This record gives sequence, C-alpha cells and structure tokens, in this order.
Amino acid sequence: MDKAEDIVQDCFVKLWHMGSSVDETKSIKSLIYTMTKNRCLEVIRRDEINRKAITHLQLVTYDEDDVINEQEVDKWLLIDQIYVSMRHLPPKCEEVFRLGKINGLTYTQIGEDLNISVKTVEAHMSKALKLLRGMLAKKIENLNK
Repeated sequence: MDKAEDIVQDCFVKLWHMGSSVDETKSIKSLIYTMTKNRCLEVIRRDEINRKAITHLQLVTYDEDDVINEQEVDKWLLIDQIYVSMRHLPPKCEEVFRLGKINGLTYTQIGEDLNISVKTVEAHMSKALKLLRGMLAKKIENLNK
C-alpha cells in the first residue's frame, strides 16, 4: 500500500512540475492514469531487477579463491541507474524512450500510439538518448571519485 501511495504522489508531483506544458486538449484524468500506470510498471521492473540481482548474489558462494563477478553486478547497477535517470527526462522523451527501448515498439507504432510523426518520435528518442548518456556519465564519474 505504501508503494502505491508513493507512486500516486510521485505522479501528482510530476504533473505539478509539468505545469503549463500539459496539453490542455487531453484529459487530465487520462494523463494521470497513464503516468501512474507507467510508474507502476517502472517500479515492478526495478523490483524485478533488484530481486534478480539479490538472487544472483545469494547464489554466488564466496570463498577466498572466488571472486564475485563485478561485471554482472555493474550490469545490474547500470540498468537500475537507467531506470532512475529515465524519471528525469522530459515527459514526452521518457514516454517515447519507454515505448521504444523497454516495450520494444517501432517508431511507427510509437507515432501511431502518441499521434505524432515518426520524425518527432526520432527527435524525442535522440534527445532522450543524449540526456541519458549525459546523466549516466555524471553518475559513473561520481562513482569513480
């Protein structure tokens, strides 16, 4: 129940920060529903990633001669950081990125779903990738310090 309340609160805060950029021609109820659904899916995926990482680490037995596979741990941490960073993308970029890279839709399908042209989808995806690269580079740089 706590997670559900946190998700709904996050969505309302995100909507508040969107302010005047909210498309007034669309239903606010529909927008909140979609934001909440997407955030729930993100939380479920992150929980699944964390569960897999913990299970994997528990299966690894550590003796003096063994070394924990740091690359595997780094991979899970990077995936987690991608999901965290996605929340800081502009709303349309986040939605296009999620539909394309996580849900596996083609640019044409995304364009049809969102009522935008394929060129606009390409522009949002390009912007999302550029922003994510920048955010992740900063996070990795901070980890190496």
